[in-house]
Amino acid sequence: MSDQFVSKKKADELQRKLQQNMSKENFMEETNLEDSYEISEAAQSQVEEADSQQEQAVHGAKQPPVDNASYEQLKKDFEELDSSYKRLWADQQNMLKRFQKEKDDLRKFAAANTIEAILPALDNFDFAKKSLNQDTAFEEIIKSFDMLKSQFQMALQAVGLSEIATNVPFDPTKHEAVTNVPSAEHEPGTIIEVVKPGYILGERVVRAATVVVASKPE
Repeated sequence: MSDQFVSKKKADELQRKLQQNMSKENFMEETNLEDSYEISEAAQSQVEEADSQQEQAVHGAKQPPVDNASYEQLKKDFEELDSSYKRLWADQQNMLKRFQKEKDDLRKFAAANTIEAILPALDNFDFAKKSLNQDTAFEEIIKSFDMLKSQFQMALQAVGLSEIATNVPFDPTKHEAVTNVPSAEHEPGTIIEVVKPGYILGERVVRAATVVVASKPE
């Protein structure tokens, strides 16, 4: 009886411990599941909050829609500007063509005026040739040449061309020095000889006068 009682007592004790262990494992499992569920809910909440912030940022970046009245006004303004630009461009092209035509006509008319001015002097060459013969004195021939030159100069002056003065100090903008000659009789820079006359049209030098210029004596 005593051995059976002990065996039964041991069996009850083992059964009680087993139940305790099972209750402890169940508690731990339930606790872990609950923690996992709380973590899952927190993660889901963070994801939803991030999605909400992203959606707000996207909607905030969008431009407000343009109403039909504003669009039509912008379209009208653009068409008016485009039309004005095309009209101004066409006017500019016509103006450039007109200026070019006037420039070409001016060149032609200027040449015609020059030719008309020198024709009388050109005619006098024929008159002088007819008036010369073997008995004409040399002085008369020289005089005829001087008269012809004078007529040509007058004709050129009529169209605005004049001879560059050389009885003035050397001016590099109007004179071209072919050489410098040391001279004690003239001030340095004085033109002492004209090799070829120069001409000026208005304010424009057509051809510089070729001259010899005095320099300090050595």
